[in-house]
Amino acid sequence: MSFLSAHKNMMRLLSIAGLLATVLVATFVWRQDPPRAAAEETGTSEEVSASLLSKSAVGLLAHAQPQQFLGARSCAAVSCHGRVNPSPRFALSRRNEYVYWLDHDPHARAYQTLEKPASIEIIKRLEIVDEQGQVTNQEAVLANCYGCHNPQPTAQSPTFFERDGVSCEICHGPAEKWIGPHVSAGWAASKASGAAGKLGFLDTKILSVRAQTCAQCHVGSPGREVNHDLIAAGHPVLKFELSAYHDMLPKHWRDSAQRQSNSKLELDLWAAGQIASAQSALELLARRAKDAAMAAPHAVWPEFAEYDCFACHHDLVHPSWWQQQSTQDRPPGMARWGDWYFSMLKRSGAANPDPLVAVMQAGFAANPADVQTAVAEIQFDKVALDQWLRGLNLAGEPAPANWDEATQLYLALVAIEQALRDNGRQPVLDVTEAIAKLRGQLAFPPGLDSPTGVFAPDNEKSVTEITKSLNELMERLQQRRDE
Repeated sequence: MSFLSAHKNMMRLLSIAGLLATVLVATFVWRQDPPRAAAEETGTSEEVSASLLSKSAVGLLAHAQPQQFLGARSCAAVSCHGRVNPSPRFALSRRNEYVYWLDHDPHARAYQTLEKPASIEIIKRLEIVDEQGQVTNQEAVLANCYGCHNPQPTAQSPTFFERDGVSCEICHGPAEKWIGPHVSAGWAASKASGAAGKLGFLDTKILSVRAQTCAQCHVGSPGREVNHDLIAAGHPVLKFELSAYHDMLPKHWRDSAQRQSNSKLELDLWAAGQIASAQSALELLARRAKDAAMAAPHAVWPEFAEYDCFACHHDLVHPSWWQQQSTQDRPPGMARWGDWYFSMLKRSGAANPDPLVAVMQAGFAANPADVQTAVAEIQFDKVALDQWLRGLNLAGEPAPANWDEATQLYLALVAIEQALRDNGRQPVLDVTEAIAKLRGQLAFPPGLDSPTGVFAPDNEKSVTEITKSLNELMERLQQRRDE
């Protein structure tokens, strides 16, 4: 392994491993025995299994297309995407995308995650049992799980295998109308003109489309949400940041070619992810508020997953660093609204969530109608976000208010460093060491899923020291940009 590649891997390991302990990154297993039927593994009836499958893909970008889904095996011919090894003949396609997805991509085994003992225990904890001992909500629970772990479009061909997890068309769109044209000489022109989109194709080379597709599950959306009940039952909290996840994903496409053609790809990914993630979070909040306003039977309000987890889940000692935090923006004892998806947008001037924050932090029983109004008023300025990131200078900016904001700043700086490397700058040891230092300051203690001691006064994890480390890394990155 070259020094450059080893250095890149080290940087990403420092930026991710152990730090985002609450991010949904499940441990997957190799595909071995054929998956069991849903009814067999969960005890559901065949009718309930069919019903939950039919609902699981509703709302996904791909499912919004009216065309039929053919299944991953329609891509698996050796002459198409089913080669064992990649072909060097083609600039864009590796010709082994199906095999690589099947063998390396955790999305191919997303369904099998539901078979694991930990997942089965989560499902059992969520079940509501009536006086006769019968489970009353199993269909709703499983449909929510299937929405991300095994989405099933309603328009399926006989070749669609219903245990493929997150397969080709879930991201690229139903292939019925475009599977033929996409191998023609005019396909690039069809994508550019929008004709391919009318055939049901989702062009994930467009980063906003890629980000929206990922965010629908990794942030959540109506019908596929990780709420407080699910977290309390054992599901990890979703804290998604696109550029970090993108780097960890085994790639079945030629990522290096995209980086060669766009040296700012990492920054573009980061910006697209920030906006798409916030949009998904707002869509989910608006749906929750709408259900509450309509007094829907399944509505839960307040939904505690909307708030900062560590506002409640923190070390209880007196005096504590937590008690020293300012609560001028909310009543005493009121939890902060969770701003993982909004802190960078606010800093950059790309969005103003303050009116929504005021509504959400006025009290746990926020008026659902006011929440919907505040959500609808939020606008996004991508140009402002791009300009802020490309000229990022933390001098004069306020210190991060919490772990979420400090970690988002950290990941933004890592994206800047990666963009410098994509632009031909050689990695340097002092930057790697600065990243390692920050990672250590923000990392959760061993065995814990919360930042105990982070921002505590008078130690290396104090807000003063973390802000100092962020500024030092930013200053070094500015020097690298100017070199």
